Amino acid sequence: MIIQRYIAKEILWSFIATMLVLLLIIVGNTFVRLLAKVSTGELPLDILSQLVLLSSVNGALQLVPIALLIGMMLAFGRLYQDHEMEAMSASGAGPKVFYKGIAHLLIPLTITMAGLVLFVVPWVEGISNEVRIEVKQRPEASGIPIGEFLQLGQGSQSTTLFVEALEKEQVMMERFFMHSESKGQQHFLVAGQAILFVDKFSGERMLQINDGSRYSRDLKTGAFSVFRFEEHGFRIPPLDILSSVDLDAVSTMDLLKINNRKSMAEFHWRIAVVLATPVMAFIAFPLSFSRPRQGKFGRLALGILVFAIYFNLLITAVSFIEKGSMPVAFGLWWVHLIFIGIGAFLLKHYYGSRKVKQ
Repeated sequence: MIIQRYIAKEILWSFIATMLVLLLIIVGNTFVRLLAKVSTGELPLDILSQLVLLSSVNGALQLVPIALLIGMMLAFGRLYQDHEMEAMSASGAGPKVFYKGIAHLLIPLTITMAGLVLFVVPWVEGISNEVRIEVKQRPEASGIPIGEFLQLGQGSQSTTLFVEALEKEQVMMERFFMHSESKGQQHFLVAGQAILFVDKFSGERMLQINDGSRYSRDLKTGAFSVFRFEEHGFRIPPLDILSSVDLDAVSTMDLLKINNRKSMAEFHWRIAVVLATPVMAFIAFPLSFSRPRQGKFGRLALGILVFAIYFNLLITAVSFIEKGSMPVAFGLWWVHLIFIGIGAFLLKHYYGSRKVKQ
């Protein structure tokens, strides 16, 4: 039907414009946050663009429901302002006709969202975690500069580190030197190579020194000893900014196999992100109703407020499931049902007395 295609087209362009603006905001915020960590040496510069892209994917998908809500309200607001809605209603078009037009865009969008949220996003989060693990293996992640002396000290203990160069893969440190002094003991450690790696079992970062010698001297007695080794290891304290792999990176099928409160909360959250798109589309149509001279932006603030309450309730419900304050079987379905009920009430309130074309 011409009216349905026209409505779908109007919503599509408003949705795309809104999504681009919101994407610009979220990508910009992510870039600034990660750039601050690069400037303090917490992250290497060469992976900045990769982390910005990976970190923005999940957030961008969560913007789809609010972008669709705003896009629909802008599209219908313009139709009301230009009196096109009155003309279509006078010709016999009612909510069913409009919802069929909305469905032209909503159905493929929801299916795409389901595929991305349930399958692609966990894969992207897994890649992001692999990048973070790779960062943890770099000398920069431990705060060891290249070609500069690093002075560390706490109380009576003092340590000096020096790494002359990095090999081509930017992982292996070449010509490593360390001097430490504590409790009357002085140690010099010289090695040809050193490498940072993450222990598979403990998840801790380890500094492995290869092909080196340790020279120890007792400052009181003057006793001197030499110890040569092929491998020698140290534990490097973890950085807070580099979190371990969490449930975000677990595939949806594996979440169901884990079957504990946290995994079920994550599963319900993924389903909720998908369902939020049709729920917001259902409620956006009656929310966009406006009277003559009211303006197309009159109800936009109300729509954003409804979305904020909706998502805050979802987040709160996820927290309740994780803590055991709510049965897992309840999930987040009750939140969706509440807002579907609100949408149905608004639909009946604004359009219940009108004739509807079947």
